[in-house]
Amino acid sequence: MILLRMLTLVFPAVKRRLDQYRRFLQGADGPLALQGLDSIRDKEFHCLGGGVYALLAPGKLRRHVLAFIIAFQTISDYLDNLCDRFGIQSEPVFRQLHTAMLDSLEPGATEHSDYYCLFPSRDDGGYLAMLVDQCREALAALPHYPGCKEYMLKFTRLYIDLQSYKHMERRAGEEKLAAMYAINSSAAPDLYWWEYAAACGSTLGIFALAADGQNPLKTWAAYMPWVNGLHIMLDYFIDQDEDLQHGDMNLVSFYGPRKQVERILWFYHLARKAVQSLARARFHTLIVDGLLAMYLSDAKARSPELANPSRQILAGARLRAGVLGRMAKVLRKGGII
Repeated sequence: MILLRMLTLVFPAVKRRLDQYRRFLQGADGPLALQGLDSIRDKEFHCLGGGVYALLAPGKLRRHVLAFIIAFQTISDYLDNLCDRFGIQSEPVFRQLHTAMLDSLEPGATEHSDYYCLFPSRDDGGYLAMLVDQCREALAALPHYPGCKEYMLKFTRLYIDLQSYKHMERRAGEEKLAAMYAINSSAAPDLYWWEYAAACGSTLGIFALAADGQNPLKTWAAYMPWVNGLHIMLDYFIDQDEDLQHGDMNLVSFYGPRKQVERILWFYHLARKAVQSLARARFHTLIVDGLLAMYLSDAKARSPELANPSRQILAGARLRAGVLGRMAKVLRKGGII
C-alpha cells in the first residue's frame, strides 16, 4: 500500500512542485538560476525519496509535510551546488548561505537573512527566499512542530557543519570534520570520523520529525547516526567517480572497496535494528531497505568499479532490499524516478 501511494500520490506531487520551481527559475537570468535548474535536474530523486515521508503523516497534514520536504530538500540541493561549483573554499560563506535552512524552520517569521552577502553572485530572482517561505508556511500548519523543533534544528545545524567543512580546502576540512567527531564520539562510538560526518549530511531525520513528531528523542537516536549515515554513505558510494572528476570530498573513499561493503552493511543492519523502537517501525524499516534499492539501482552503481561491491551489499541485506531494487530499476527505465 505504501509503495502504491508513493507512485500514485507522492511522486506526481513532487514532480508538479519541481516543475513550478523550474518555471520560476526560467524567468530569472544568471549563474544562480542556472545552478538552481541544474540541482533540480540532477537531484530530483532526492525529493522523490524524501517525499515518501509524507505518507507517515496524518492524512489532513500530508500535503503540508510534503510541501515542506520538497522545499527544504530543494534548498539543500541548491546550496550544495553553489558550494561545489563556484570555486569557493570559505567556511563563513558556506555558513551564511545555509542560514536559509535555519530561517526555513521559523514559521511565523517574515524576515530573511542576507544569504548571498558573502557570495560572488546575488541575484536569484527571489528563489531562495521563496523556498524558505514555503517551508515556513508548511511548518505553521503542523500542530506537532513546536514539540520537535529543537531536534529538527539540531539535525540542521549538524548538516550545516558538514556542508561548511567539506567544501573547505581539503586538509582543513578533514581536520574540522575529524575534530567534530572527536567532540561527539561518546554519543556515537565505534565510527570513523567520516562515517559520523556522513550521518550529519542527511535530511531524513528532519523529514521523519516533520511527518510525525511523536517522540523526537527516539527518532533522533534511530536516525543519528544509523539511518542518516546509511543514506549518505550510499550517496557517496555511487558518486565516487563523479566526485573524483570534480575534486570533491567523498566520505566513502577514505577506505577501500572491501571495507566500503563491510561498513555500509554494518550501518544497514544497525539502522534496521534502531528503527524498531519507533512507533511506525515497519514504515521506517521499509525506508532502510528502500535506501539500498534506490541507490544501488542507479546506473552509477552498475559501473565496472561498483557493480561487484553493489551486488555484495545487496547479497548481505534482507531479501526485500533486493526485491525493491529490482522494482526501482523498472521505475528508472520508465522515467518515473
